[in-house]
Amino acid sequence: MGYSTDVPDGATQRHSRMMELLTFVNVNSPPGASITNIQSHMLKVYGLKFKTTSEMVQELTPSGAIKVDGHGFYRLTEKQQAAMKTLVAQEKTNNTVGPLIKRIDKVKKRT
Repeated sequence: MGYSTDVPDGATQRHSRMMELLTFVNVNSPPGASITNIQSHMLKVYGLKFKTTSEMVQELTPSGAIKVDGHGFYRLTEKQQAAMKTLVAQEKTNNTVGPLIKRIDKVKKRT
């Protein structure tokens, strides 16, 4: 039995969810996002249980991606903020190249 390309493998799905969580925390800083804010967002977007999201946050905190302040708000660490800026810059580059490649392909088909 073959695998469907429409459904991402577990690692791809996990990466997508982690990036969504980090993006949500980044967008809500300052002041940051509470655990309940993060859990609610992930429930709405992916249908994740609060426990699953809590486990993701617990994993991201000691890894150095996010940190919690004295008021219970999560923020990206400086290291993760720099990584997010790099990703955003890469996405902008990819988005501008994509339409150009499509136009080049159309031109090639005509000739």
